[in-house]
Amino acid sequence: MNTKLGELEKKINYTFHDKTLLELALTHPSHNEHDQAKPDNQRMEFLGDSILSAILTEALYLGFPDEDEGALSRKRAVFIRGISLANIGKDLSIDKFIKMSSSELTQHGNKRNSTLEDTIEAIIGSIFLDGGMDEVKQCVLRWFGDLSEKLLAEQPNYNPKGQLQELLHERSITEKIKYFLFKEEGPPHQKNFQIDLILGKKTLGSGMGRTKKEAEEEAAKQALLNLKSEK
Repeated sequence: MNTKLGELEKKINYTFHDKTLLELALTHPSHNEHDQAKPDNQRMEFLGDSILSAILTEALYLGFPDEDEGALSRKRAVFIRGISLANIGKDLSIDKFIKMSSSELTQHGNKRNSTLEDTIEAIIGSIFLDGGMDEVKQCVLRWFGDLSEKLLAEQPNYNPKGQLQELLHERSITEKIKYFLFKEEGPPHQKNFQIDLILGKKTLGSGMGRTKKEAEEEAAKQALLNLKSEK
């Protein structure tokens, strides 16, 4: 495991003083399913989520001095979405290092967006505990890259539900959108939801996500694409 940890440290560009913190950050809840007294990465994920928010808040506050609170909040939301963190996890090949149960690995649970997101947040928490705020800030901002460029690329995909409502209004479509829970599956710590977006009597889109909100947003993205292709 030490060799693998060294490989991961190179990828995240941080060397731990206490390697056990990184090991814990990589420990999925399923890994200790037969001995739940052993710790997993959920507490560290909770910590990392708050640290990440603080880092992005400061970076956006300093980087966009003319923006008001609402605009800064919308920009931050682009970066803390699950898919943004999952993409960082894919870039860093985090899936290769996650410790999970054999059954989860068989189902490629280490490659799920929700798993990658949680693990990235846990790693952020572990770096904070090991090296402090300055070290974790450098890592996080390096992983995200140029925030302004990322915003230009990502904001068109942000708030798809709002964009869908605007498009329906532009086209004078008055039928109401309904989000229907088609399927819910997975263990309590790894739920996945499938939501169908229905307009009138027609299913316009379908989305999967770790939360109902995330699944609804994915369904709205698909509905937007379908409506725009009908031009």
